[in-house]
Amino acid sequence: MDWSKTKTIFIIVFSILNVFLYSLYVNRYTEYEKVEVLGNDSSSEEKLKDDNISYGELPELVDPEPYVNAQINEFTNDEIPKGNQQGRIMDENSLRVDFREPLSLGTEVSAETLTAFVLGNVTKGKDYVFWEMNQAEKKAVFFQKVNGKPLYYSDNGRVTVYWNEEGEVTYYEQSLYDNVELGEQPKELIPPIQAIYTLYTRGVLPANSTIDTTEIGYSVYVQVSENARMFLPTWRISATLADGTKEEYFINAVNNSIVELEAEEAVK
Repeated sequence: MDWSKTKTIFIIVFSILNVFLYSLYVNRYTEYEKVEVLGNDSSSEEKLKDDNISYGELPELVDPEPYVNAQINEFTNDEIPKGNQQGRIMDENSLRVDFREPLSLGTEVSAETLTAFVLGNVTKGKDYVFWEMNQAEKKAVFFQKVNGKPLYYSDNGRVTVYWNEEGEVTYYEQSLYDNVELGEQPKELIPPIQAIYTLYTRGVLPANSTIDTTEIGYSVYVQVSENARMFLPTWRISATLADGTKEEYFINAVNNSIVELEAEEAVK
């Protein structure tokens, strides 16, 4: 018997065994950590309850969502509406369309009548979703949808509609992302309770708050190039504070970090 070869074989076998056992240990440890995290959900809920933070019923299962890539549309003269609409390119990335004869919104100005207007009169109107209305300033904001969900407070990807005292639309402004592409690998998202707890532990969400809505959308993650952007799945959490004021917060739904968005830009 060649003991030298036998010794080598034993070394190789034991090395493989060690790798297998280490792998098994790592897997068991990872599973243990997962159990620990899941176990902390109840303690998170208790801490929120102790500070009188209520949130109602939250989605239990959240489907994975991909990152999204898109390009800022550069408007051309061919995209300027004709007829009763008189359009002009304000810069390469935004379009203003005035109506020679203002269009009535019907008996009242509402989210429904404004949505009907956008669907019927704005190019790719179905790609936008109603966001908010400012009756005092007589304007409403629509956010573009990506992957079927709103793109929150982007400098581009929105429609702003303006009307007069008679409830007639006088003009609108539009910006648009096109060439939208979904990432190939959807990402697992943190549950909404974890996003709420993150706001709480970071001192952003005060005690005695009520969570009104939690919804998944997207926010701009990174500028890929001058005209290209990448969007990431983002939790939007709207809340009513103890003094009655309304606030909204945004959490990166992949890595659980707070996303800072300039929400006031949407109503300028």
